[in-house]
Amino acid sequence: MLRMKLSLVIAGLTLGAALALAEPEFVLRYPGGVPQVSITGNYPGTVYTVWRQPASGGAPVLVGERSVLCLGSCYAEDRGAEPGASYLYRFELAGGDGSITTFGPYLATISPALARPVGVFVYPNPGRGATGIQLHVAGAAGDRALPAEAAIYDLGGRLVRTVHRGPIARGMTSLSWDGRGEGGEQIPAGVYVLRFSVGGNSTIARIVRL
Repeated sequence: MLRMKLSLVIAGLTLGAALALAEPEFVLRYPGGVPQVSITGNYPGTVYTVWRQPASGGAPVLVGERSVLCLGSCYAEDRGAEPGASYLYRFELAGGDGSITTFGPYLATISPALARPVGVFVYPNPGRGATGIQLHVAGAAGDRALPAEAAIYDLGGRLVRTVHRGPIARGMTSLSWDGRGEGGEQIPAGVYVLRFSVGGNSTIARIVRL
């Protein structure tokens, strides 16, 4: 019995030392358009809690549930995160011996394009010359493609250029607009709207041409 107790104590100390020494990597994903934060490594038998606070300062907010049993990797879905906002994330892990190990804070900016079922992001904006366009459709890589259309309009609602029409894969699709209209004419400087529609969802992004 004494030998078993000593083994448990040594195992707990070993786990605590390993957690203290191995600083994991922070990972931010967007499964289903929902921001998901995690740290690399396996921490079976521990319980963990994830906190976030605005990068500009503010009170920490609990992400998900408190004291979740870790069955491998530690992760949490952050449904309250705002697209485009920057946060500091912190992971608190409690070992079986009662020790607490903290990882972080990790600075992360929530992608405006990825943190929703359908997203669009343009860059540089404002800009001149070619405009990069990122179209995002939530879902796994193996999910079927969906019919989609991405088109640019002026502020009067007139079509300027269709940049994509047809099936689009899940995940990120990168395009480029050369600043020309449907007929190849150069579009003057001004404000335009990119509308991206797919699978019954749609979103818009404003494009400022200098």
